[in-house]
Amino acid sequence: MKLSYVHLYSSLLSTSFLAKKVSTYLHEFIPFIDVDVRSFTNYFRKNMIEEDIEDNMMIQLSHEVNANTSLGELQNSSDDTCQKMMIIDGFYLQRIYSRIMDKNEMQLEHLHLIFEDNLVCTYDENDKRYHARPIICGSPSIISISSIIEGPAKPKGYYFKQMLKDLLSISSKEIEKEFADNFVSYDDPRLIHVATGYAIQAIFFFLTNGNPFCSQYPCRLFNSHWQEELIYTQVINPVLCKEHLRILAEAGE
Repeated sequence: MKLSYVHLYSSLLSTSFLAKKVSTYLHEFIPFIDVDVRSFTNYFRKNMIEEDIEDNMMIQLSHEVNANTSLGELQNSSDDTCQKMMIIDGFYLQRIYSRIMDKNEMQLEHLHLIFEDNLVCTYDENDKRYHARPIICGSPSIISISSIIEGPAKPKGYYFKQMLKDLLSISSKEIEKEFADNFVSYDDPRLIHVATGYAIQAIFFFLTNGNPFCSQYPCRLFNSHWQEELIYTQVINPVLCKEHLRILAEAGE
């Protein structure tokens, strides 16, 4: 079945503007697919089943944790802004959302894409830690704005200077300012382009039967592990490789 519809949802007002902007870019990128933005609250309230009361869901989904001891890739927040953070298991959240979505829209021709404010993580059995995941692909797909910022690593020089800031007699804010162009932050206008890139990855998850990433650099589907990679592939040079351009062209036929 051909992908025909992309439905965007924002979990809070802070991502509502972003979802609308991403929708505009997707209209230009994939004109053969119908893209719409929906009210997260109204849609899920309409389809919520009785036992899935929001408070009970969040008790199961999240817990207050100390970022230093529980998260493997949460290296991007300063101590004063992120001593404690709510984390949500991405796969569990995905299962909850799938239960309360309109069953008539769960066919492969529909892609549901939710922009989440909270930190979305998955648990790694190898190191027994949670790792921030900017995107969880599937039905529905979830893009975490916090995980985009907290997951991919900042430049090595940034961490080096943070470790030696007392010796160098510089403050964390000065270091943040020095490297500001090399990573995305909260309220960063570049987040719109980065979020659009992840939305495109979610679309290719459906177009390629489950393979949203590309090993070719630069390609907009490259699985970036560093903030600088993310900025280059999504902001500076947001292009697809020849193979994925071919796949996109065939999807539009």
